[in-house]
Amino acid sequence: MGYRQSQGDHTLFIKHSISGGVTILIVYVDDIVITGDNFVERDKLRKRLSTEFEIKELGKLKYFLGIEVSHSEKGIFISQQKYILDLLKETGKVDCRPCETPIDLKHRLENDEEGATTDKGQYQRLVGKLIYLVHTRLDIAYALSVVSQFMHNPKDSHLQVVYRLLRYLKSTPGKGILYKNHGNLNLECYTNADYAGVLIDRRSTSGYSTLLGENLMT
Repeated sequence: MGYRQSQGDHTLFIKHSISGGVTILIVYVDDIVITGDNFVERDKLRKRLSTEFEIKELGKLKYFLGIEVSHSEKGIFISQQKYILDLLKETGKVDCRPCETPIDLKHRLENDEEGATTDKGQYQRLVGKLIYLVHTRLDIAYALSVVSQFMHNPKDSHLQVVYRLLRYLKSTPGKGILYKNHGNLNLECYTNADYAGVLIDRRSTSGYSTLLGENLMT
């Protein structure tokens, strides 16, 4: 049908119509999202899919792969509140004491070779589940980049930082990203770095944010 597979995400297919407009198809196993500003092409795609598969149209997007989608006059708001609450329940942290920041700003984490050991598999699974939250919780990206450095040999001191992340999420389960439906489409990037701040190898840590208009993307 003329759709091209994205090289950045192989579950994403895009079609630019000659008559104008773009249509986007996202497929993940049996979950499908269709969007775009070419309404004729969208209807055509839906009809073609229904001849090939048994599909049920659920209307405007509300939930997809653990991501909740809310529509309003201001724009589209995405969050993972249910995912966070389920994660807190799974880890037994529903009644934990909330924390105001995801990580100590002056943390000095290192390999901690002499520290108490912790379950490596459990640590990796928990950090992996937290990584999936970065889609809507960009505020925990840095903290996750820190704890991910110790996946091969985690210690109890590293696990406590992961638990702090869960405590922070307990205090902010409803946070997410608002994509405003007005404003410009200017692309802006900001970056900064410390100098030799990593205790392990004295490397610098860089950070960046990318905005399309007023909307934070990465």
